[in-house]
Amino acid sequence: MERIVKNIFFFLRLTVSLLLLCCLSPAPEAPVDKPLTFASFLSSLAGPLRLVIWKSQYTLTLYKGDRPVKTYRAVFGKGFRDGDKRMTGDKRTPEGEFYICTMNHSKRFYKFMGLSYPALKHAEYGLQSRIISPDEYATIKKAIEERQPPPWNTRLGGAVGIHGRMLDATVASYFYSVMNWTDGCIALDNADIDELYSVVSIGTPVTILP
Repeated sequence: MERIVKNIFFFLRLTVSLLLLCCLSPAPEAPVDKPLTFASFLSSLAGPLRLVIWKSQYTLTLYKGDRPVKTYRAVFGKGFRDGDKRMTGDKRTPEGEFYICTMNHSKRFYKFMGLSYPALKHAEYGLQSRIISPDEYATIKKAIEERQPPPWNTRLGGAVGIHGRMLDATVASYFYSVMNWTDGCIALDNADIDELYSVVSIGTPVTILP
């Protein structure tokens, strides 16, 4: 009988010890999800992608549907205070509705997303003002209707886009964020351009406001 009681106490002590061990031992860690990339985050939101640029606010905002996702600091052409772009050489940043029509690595700037300037309204102004010919107008109109790159070699100008800093490393870095230094393009920091370049595509709508 005494031996039976000892065995019972032994098993009780063993059970209590095992229970304490389970309580004190750390639970296995739950698997940690890897951080979502910016592109993955955007894909989880509803609606089409678009860019809205406010010249007076020095901003470029990325929208997904009606939701503003992220705003970037932007600077513009040296003719910033003179309004909408009218012709080549005026160094103004155009205003209106555009789309990204090219994406490439520029020889002058850190990446380049070309915009569909001249838009139809600029072509109409150019035709009425006799800056461009009827044939040039027709070519621009056809390109816009087909969502293709319009010609950039008319007197209206062209090669306006969104890009990063100049590849010339001799320019002081602060210059890029405090001055309107371009010939009409929209310029951002290189890191911001990298982020945008990873999510936009040919055809992404771009609105430029005064």
